Amino acid sequence: MKIVINPKYEAALGDYLRSIPNRREQLGRVIYPGRNTLFHTVESGVDLSIKSFKVPMWFNRIVYTFFRKGKACRSYEHAMELLRLGFLTPEPVAYVETYRHGLLYRSYYVCLMITDANDIRWWGERSDGDTIADGTARLMAGLHSAGVFHRDFTPGNVLYDHDYRFYLIDINRMKFHETSRKRLYENFNGINEDFNSLRDLALRYASIMGIADKEQFADERVDASRRWWKHRHRRFNRKCRIKHLKDSLLGLFKR
Repeated sequence: MKIVINPKYEAALGDYLRSIPNRREQLGRVIYPGRNTLFHTVESGVDLSIKSFKVPMWFNRIVYTFFRKGKACRSYEHAMELLRLGFLTPEPVAYVETYRHGLLYRSYYVCLMITDANDIRWWGERSDGDTIADGTARLMAGLHSAGVFHRDFTPGNVLYDHDYRFYLIDINRMKFHETSRKRLYENFNGINEDFNSLRDLALRYASIMGIADKEQFADERVDASRRWWKHRHRRFNRKCRIKHLKDSLLGLFKR
């Protein structure tokens, strides 16, 4: 096992954090039962969020052991870097990696739980939509000015609290020191499927960044997003057809 603990939490939570691999999936209340399971628990009076990552495929186990940092490690280090740069993300507490036969097996990322935050999904339909759009535009402008590219910049991964402070989550896929504007602008693609809201966001961003032709910039972002969503839906439909075919073939063999 490898464990890295934020020194701030060593005294209060060290023993508990080291016990996480033995607890397996009994880590608290499940708040997201996806491919990677997210738990909420309170230990020593501290609200914790624990992300249990799915065991990687064998090839990725080799990659994450010898050639690239694992997802839990990257989540922890990226959180530290974001905070250093002045951005908000749930404070990192620790990450834990377990190994089997010399290869990465299970891994866990532990951070503080934000209990009073909402995501920014469909902000255009909310009474405070203007405030959310403005905060999101400022967040994007700040990230891009700092060369930070969040590869999973989706509405579910941007949270805001009652004071409209914006937090980034699901941060294991990030790149720092990104200089390509084309790459950074990809953050507009999946942030909102309502293209009117997206266009408004792009106009706000253009004003903050001092882009001369704001209208053209907004039109370009909307066009790129339309293509992105079209490709996404086409890929999703293809996966559904493949799954349906597999299920049908399995049904024939079971008869």
